[in-house]
Amino acid sequence: MAASSPPARAGRAQQVAWGLAILVALLYPLPFERSGQIYYETVGFLVLLNAMLGIGWNIIGGWAGQFDFGPSIFFAIGAYTAALLSIHSGWNAWIALVGAVVVAVVICAALTYPVTRLRGHYFAIATVAMWMIAQPIGATWRLINGSQGLFIPVAAGGSFVHGILTMEFPGRGKGLGFYYLSLLLFAATLAGARAIERSKWGFYFRAVRDDQDGAEAIGIDSRLYKVIARCLMAAIFAAGGTLYGFWALAVFPDQVLEVNWNILPMMAAVVGGLGRLWGPVLGAVVLIPISQLMTATLGSGPLAGRGIDLIIYGAVIMLIAGWRPNGLLSLPWAEWAARVRGRAPARSAKS
Repeated sequence: MAASSPPARAGRAQQVAWGLAILVALLYPLPFERSGQIYYETVGFLVLLNAMLGIGWNIIGGWAGQFDFGPSIFFAIGAYTAALLSIHSGWNAWIALVGAVVVAVVICAALTYPVTRLRGHYFAIATVAMWMIAQPIGATWRLINGSQGLFIPVAAGGSFVHGILTMEFPGRGKGLGFYYLSLLLFAATLAGARAIERSKWGFYFRAVRDDQDGAEAIGIDSRLYKVIARCLMAAIFAAGGTLYGFWALAVFPDQVLEVNWNILPMMAAVVGGLGRLWGPVLGAVVLIPISQLMTATLGSGPLAGRGIDLIIYGAVIMLIAGWRPNGLLSLPWAEWAARVRGRAPARSAKS
């Protein structure tokens, strides 16, 4: 029988890699749930949440080329809207999530369109200003209880399946449940982003990023597609904020408007590979465990309060950025995979 062609072998290898990745993602929390080490379930939850947010930020920052330094506004809008709908109207958490996404998109469109005339660092400064304005609003607005925050009640009892359907896990299974909820939302976000990347919107976003004047010359409304890109990001951040609010069972302005919700998704996208679909995922898988490890080992005990964990974490990020300025996805992964399989990568013949 004839040997399979290199493309066929590559296709099978990709299928195997996908299968292993899905299997690892599904089985990851089970040993920790059995042993009671729920901290590692929380780390997995935060990795998936930040990967999801990084994919959202990559739409506006990587594909559309507009650096947004204030996405936590929509994270907060999602968390507060879902909490209010759950507390005062008794909405199911999933329905509240949909409501939160709609509210975030409407507010994002209203805030973004006036500033789409700005380009480059001026647009970035405008997003920072929005985030700065949101902080005192969150701390003083009576509707959302100001700095006292909102507390989300949880019904006693209920099975694990009921918890998945309501985002309410009153028992020990909370860490496991929210890990799988974050995995579900992450998978939906990744699939949606993949579809957008290959759609007309994806091509228009990249056209605006690469040459806005040229894009407008061929009839692309750059302002419209900047708004669409940011609204897609806002929808993902609102869904993430809803999930985080029900995980924490409380929503405070200092918590959901915290600067890390602006910075970590952006760093995940840049470190992993800006403008590439899997870049934020790889960045989150690398950065979030390092962050948690530094906090757990150097941010507590006798070294607490000295900021050593932050210094080392920052140094790690600088080393990665200096080593691979185009992101970790620029590493020769295909060549390494070929070496693991015991064969050299295919090279084009030179004349």
